[in-house]
Amino acid sequence: MTSRITLDRYVYEDIYPAFKATTDEKEITANINRTFLNFLAERNLVVNPHRPTVVADIGGGPCDTLVMYLNGVISPQGFIVRATDYLPAYADARHGEALRVLATAQSKNTIKLNDFAVQAGDAFDGGLLDLLSGPADGTKMRSAFDIVFASHMMYHAESSSDVQRFLADVANHLLAPGGICVMYHVALTPRTFQEFRARFGSQAGASTDSDTGAVTIDDPPPQIAAACKALGLPLYQMDFVTNSRFGSLGGDEWGAFRDPGSYDALAVSNPGAYEDLKRLYFVVQRAPLEFAADHSATGLTAFIDEIRPVIEANHGALPLTERMQVCSRADASPLLGEAIPGALAAASNWR
Repeated sequence: MTSRITLDRYVYEDIYPAFKATTDEKEITANINRTFLNFLAERNLVVNPHRPTVVADIGGGPCDTLVMYLNGVISPQGFIVRATDYLPAYADARHGEALRVLATAQSKNTIKLNDFAVQAGDAFDGGLLDLLSGPADGTKMRSAFDIVFASHMMYHAESSSDVQRFLADVANHLLAPGGICVMYHVALTPRTFQEFRARFGSQAGASTDSDTGAVTIDDPPPQIAAACKALGLPLYQMDFVTNSRFGSLGGDEWGAFRDPGSYDALAVSNPGAYEDLKRLYFVVQRAPLEFAADHSATGLTAFIDEIRPVIEANHGALPLTERMQVCSRADASPLLGEAIPGALAAASNWR
């Protein structure tokens, strides 16, 4: 049975699966990531053929995306994974969903997973090493990570200083000398996902009860680039486009989207449109009642009026302009710096 939308607050885990179900974002980034990492592995960079590859997943939710990212990556000795997320439902050290997902991947040999641990916490607090150290690790994870993934989570940094603190934490405490941090975020481009989130979602923090932090960093890629420059970290970038797809929506459905009082009836009469409604709420991450009560240019009615023609003009899809950003330690070898642009070029042609 589909989960119902909570009207008086935004519940991420009830909304996000609808977005994930019809976007090609995960498939495309997984293919890009696989091509990129294998280019480096074939040159004996990042992935060491003689020991397990140590991987951190920061803000990765239940780690299902991480499994996609690592599936097909050349690592003869397998992977050691440490993961963290803000939500305990995903990353609780004993009961988080990430444990189940990683255990399933291990048992089914989806990826060669030697060892894993997860822990919930705030990735922007400056304590990443503690969050990414398992119960038996002690200090051995310091500067031990070959690959650090930080995808689609920088939006919730409270400020640009948090972005810089995060990247300093990664570079100084997590990355091995030959390691890399791989980040995927949507960029602020007119008439795309992040522009709508920036204009309509960034108002949420002060006015609604949400279990997802307010969207305070509207355009993460420039913030990441500025932080890397300030820290002296080499940064490499590649742009690509993905889509969030919607079903066939007519005037009745768009009309129902404007009124939270009609949502329960819509769930019964048109379950497909109800899932599309969730996809719209994933953009803004606001509580429906608060959003509808906002009659300004940032409210629900204005949002529906503006996003509908964009989705219709793109044949039922909302585009996401994305940027892959890769940084290394300041003292990374020149060989790694020379190889990454070629790896990005190969990844851009993964098809």
